[in-house]
Amino acid sequence: MLFLQFKISGNSYILEARDIIEIVPYANLQRIPQAPDYLAGLLNYRGDTIPVVDICYLMSGKPCELKLSSRIAMTNYMDEDGRSVCIGLLIERLTETAIYKESDFSDSGVALEDSPYLGKVIVDDKRIIQLVSVREIIPEAAHDILFRAIPAGA
Repeated sequence: MLFLQFKISGNSYILEARDIIEIVPYANLQRIPQAPDYLAGLLNYRGDTIPVVDICYLMSGKPCELKLSSRIAMTNYMDEDGRSVCIGLLIERLTETAIYKESDFSDSGVALEDSPYLGKVIVDDKRIIQLVSVREIIPEAAHDILFRAIPAGA
């Protein structure tokens, strides 16, 4: 399986490439007044307005640093009603891909209620890399903010 690698606070993580539509360079985002800190803003993506969530903020409490390696991963996110919604994930140091087999992964031994997006781990070159679930990364509190504006049947 193909994965995208990134780092936050010196720790290594991966996302499954099948959850990603496209990786785009960081672009100026339209800030949203009084939005939660994890909501980086709105992106004009091929003529559509897409909300962008700051993964660094969700995982570390600090906003992504805007570096040359900062990217926006456009994802197909499934809302509670089973509708596919495009959401951007702002990620710093998203620079590499890797191929791993399912059998390469093992349980981390830790299950955090506040971090359900953290999955299995793999040891690669003596470092631990943890799988991040795109499906679980959006906090429950954000669902009303991000999905409420989508009309039923859209």
